[in-house]
Amino acid sequence: MTMVGKQVTDVPEHVFKIYWPMHLCSPMSESGYLVGWNLGLGGIVVASKVSYASADQISAYLSDFYRDFAATEHRRLGMQVDGPVLPPRIVGYLSREGEGLCEPDVCASCAIWVDVFTARTQVAFRAIRTFGQAVPGRVVLMLYDESMGKPWHFYTASPICLDLTKLSSTVDFASRNISYEPGESHHDVPLQRVLDHINTTGQLHKHLEGEERQHEKPSLRTIVWNKISRGTGAQTIARSQETASALFAWFCSVFLLLSSYFLRAVDIDFLGGKLKDFSAVCQQLSLIVRRLAYLMEQWHASYYSRKSASGRRRHNAQYASFWNSFWVIALDLIIGCVLGTYLIMHSQRVSEMTITGLRVYTVTSLEQTIDWLRRWPAGLKLNNGLDGFLAELFLWLIHFWTVIFQPFTRCLRAVVIVAGWSGFVGGCSMQLAVLSDTLTLATLHTYWFYMVATRIFHWQLVTLYSLFNLFRGRKHNVLRNRIDSCDYDLDQLLIGTILFTLLTYLFPTVLVYYVTFASRRLAIIMAQGLLEILLGILNHCPVFYMMLRIRDPQMFPGGVSYDINCKSARRFIESAWILPGSPVQLSRDPIPLSARSRLNVAVVQMRMMPMPFAAIFFQYYHIWTQFSANYLSFGILRSLVVGD
Repeated sequence: MTMVGKQVTDVPEHVFKIYWPMHLCSPMSESGYLVGWNLGLGGIVVASKVSYASADQISAYLSDFYRDFAATEHRRLGMQVDGPVLPPRIVGYLSREGEGLCEPDVCASCAIWVDVFTARTQVAFRAIRTFGQAVPGRVVLMLYDESMGKPWHFYTASPICLDLTKLSSTVDFASRNISYEPGESHHDVPLQRVLDHINTTGQLHKHLEGEERQHEKPSLRTIVWNKISRGTGAQTIARSQETASALFAWFCSVFLLLSSYFLRAVDIDFLGGKLKDFSAVCQQLSLIVRRLAYLMEQWHASYYSRKSASGRRRHNAQYASFWNSFWVIALDLIIGCVLGTYLIMHSQRVSEMTITGLRVYTVTSLEQTIDWLRRWPAGLKLNNGLDGFLAELFLWLIHFWTVIFQPFTRCLRAVVIVAGWSGFVGGCSMQLAVLSDTLTLATLHTYWFYMVATRIFHWQLVTLYSLFNLFRGRKHNVLRNRIDSCDYDLDQLLIGTILFTLLTYLFPTVLVYYVTFASRRLAIIMAQGLLEILLGILNHCPVFYMMLRIRDPQMFPGGVSYDINCKSARRFIESAWILPGSPVQLSRDPIPLSARSRLNVAVVQMRMMPMPFAAIFFQYYHIWTQFSANYLSFGILRSLVVGD
């Protein structure tokens, strides 16, 4: 039994952090150069191993890759930049046990060189060299998964933002475009800067694999496919695709132009406000037009596909937002078609039930409530004269509303049919918008009653407050906005006291009527608020976010975590110094002393943490914030108490 991990108390002068890909942990059949990035004396990012070319050829391949990479960044950002990563280079050599080392000139010309070899099925670090000279120190080996073949997977130091209103491509790139010199210490390099190099390893590995395939003889299948793809049929298909793309682009342009005119129409001023503020149907139509315009813009920008892009944070958010909007529209239309079919088939029954409910809850119940208020409700002895006047006033308003609204009840079946057909066009959300507008029109008289009662209550409350100040010998100073002392005449005090006494005895009657109609108005507002919440749930349901989070959690990275007890540590020889909490492991496979690692190695695996499910429902958080501000704020409570 040989000790593989042991505690070391003497700390070496240098601690090298090396980021090592997982695919290089498997047994190697060939030796080769290690390519990656040198981030200074503090860290090296190893991307891949190249075994098919010399050092000069590999350097040429790496230069071609970086030139193409920088050109891609220039096209994406529209300006000349240094790029989010440094130019890749040869950073070391991986040799098999018993084989010779690499070319000596290459090692002697590098600032930091990693000398690695394999012993049986394990990997060992022979030395870290600086311009050919070995440097004593320790190695912290950070294992990472390069996710080759999946460019939409990436590491990030902080969770990505799914809210496109807060996400900016310039901010995303600016957080990564940090000036850095290779000679700086690794401790001065931000974590996101290191992760950007790691995220580029997949592209570099694919580029090097493509160069390797060029050295191999093409297969018969590849030759046949190249001939077919260059034939006349392929050119005809390409022309057809270009024509279809041009027609679709023209259609998108026309639709976007028409949608801009429609959005201007619903934003016009109407009765002191905007038209869409008075109607839920106009709001829903505006939202549908904006969503369709967004889908066409994103389709034109090719965000519907999982393409490889440097701005992965923004691209992943736009990709998920595009398909989530598509799924929300599809789900909304499915539910709307089901409900629309039911409403159309049972329109007569639904209209009769609606007319009966409106008559009972908006007319009959109001008449019964007012009649109850005229008979000293709950033992309260109200003023008979004022009580009778207010009761007659509101009963006359109810009768007037009944006469006006009665002809519209005959058209209610047509409204139900229109609501049913709207589900086939705008989905269930449009049906809820029609229901909200119908509820607003059917309860318009309760809003009148509430406004009348509010004006009377507020006027009497303000008058009582002024007379109470007069009764105390004070008055309100308008200029200084404060209460000052004032000397009143005897006649003024007498008249003020009489008026204050009269209004005080009349106030309970006004208060009872105000509370009655304010409570009814509040119930209607809560019903409309419930419909607004349902509309928000349907319009912003994160159905695709949830499916994608369950199926592919790595597409929504939420940071990185470090595992010091990873199973991959057994692939490396001589874990001579261990981190706190990591167990001491014993190797059953004896390794010769000549093949042991000359550097102490601590292996840590870096994992990507997926974004929590709570972050997916960010739109619901905005909806609840807006709902709380409109219906559950302190200003609403103050308005109800004061009658403002």
